[in-house]
Amino acid sequence: MTGRGRRRLAYVVNALNPGGTERLVVEMATAFAPHYHVVVFCLDDPGAWAATLRAAGIPVYGLRRQPGLDLSVAWRLAGSLRQFGADIVHAHQYSAWFYSALARLLHPAPRLVFEEHGRFYPEVDNAKRRFVNRWLIRRLTHRFVAVSGDIRERLVRYEGLDRKQIDVVYNGVAPLPFVAADSRERLRRQLGFGTDDFVVGTVGRFDPIKNLPMLVSAFAEVASEQPRLRLLLVGDGPERAAIERRVAECGLGTRVVMTGYRDDARRLKACLDLFVLASFSEGTSMALLEAMAASVPVAVTDVGGNPEIVAAGESGWLVPSGDARALADVFRQALAQPERLRRFGDAGRRRFEHRFTFAGMLEAYRSLYAGLVAPAGRLALGAGG
Repeated sequence: MTGRGRRRLAYVVNALNPGGTERLVVEMATAFAPHYHVVVFCLDDPGAWAATLRAAGIPVYGLRRQPGLDLSVAWRLAGSLRQFGADIVHAHQYSAWFYSALARLLHPAPRLVFEEHGRFYPEVDNAKRRFVNRWLIRRLTHRFVAVSGDIRERLVRYEGLDRKQIDVVYNGVAPLPFVAADSRERLRRQLGFGTDDFVVGTVGRFDPIKNLPMLVSAFAEVASEQPRLRLLLVGDGPERAAIERRVAECGLGTRVVMTGYRDDARRLKACLDLFVLASFSEGTSMALLEAMAASVPVAVTDVGGNPEIVAAGESGWLVPSGDARALADVFRQALAQPERLRRFGDAGRRRFEHRFTFAGMLEAYRSLYAGLVAPAGRLALGAGG
């Protein structure tokens, strides 16, 4: 980690195991590598996707965080940032921000950006944490970014930040490669679906916050009425065994296909007739944006950033959180109203192209980074010195 030249950009993240935030770090690091010297620091072990970055010539290092509050991480991170000569540190999510800010006490040279992608559910109100954030961590940070307006409000409420200092930069994704009709049918057949099947489903990590039991319950309610209805669940995670039990309890058998983790998960979205997010909380879902980019109609819970992405009644359905019956009614409408389904898919694609492209997101961060390292920008700090 030696030598000078281009500006030096360090990303800090918990790890690089499959997930929305982690994929965004991989894609941003790759996109900015031609313009910056880029390195990625993981608080924990680097994770499965570290190999992807290393193959592209982007170094990835693990900081070996121990359980609980491990202040030695800040010391190791400060030393690594000093050795790398970082100009900008972009911390993704709260823990990465916390340790990156403490590292600036030891090595204050880099400009620090904090980006929050999502929140725990349910939120925990911690007055001590708000106090530390407001009077120390915030003052060591130069720019604050939330991936949705909802996340911005939660940072104000639960982290003690100032609303006026938080920019909203929505996540962006690259358009999916076009999948021709014959290729789509071939993919569906490979998954066990017939030509006339109506496939609803989701793609992502099987985490409690995604509330997959609600999706299964809604599907089970309609499946007995609609023999064409099928459910596709693409992904893996700690809730997989519980979901498999729920599917068995509902007697759904072969009506549900669970693929596990797939490298081609993005492409499999094209197999869906309706993409569903039943989450308790969301920031800006990458999977949702990809579905919209592929003109797949969507139905999502009215939580977090979802209503900022999906225009209810125009580009998709919004349903109350935890309301399986409401989601079941959406399934019935989607089956009965193919023209409405097509309109939602087309409107979602247009909305994506207008507001949520990867190129647009990169341009926002390109401008942010340039402002931080410009001579005037280094004096006009967002929150601290």
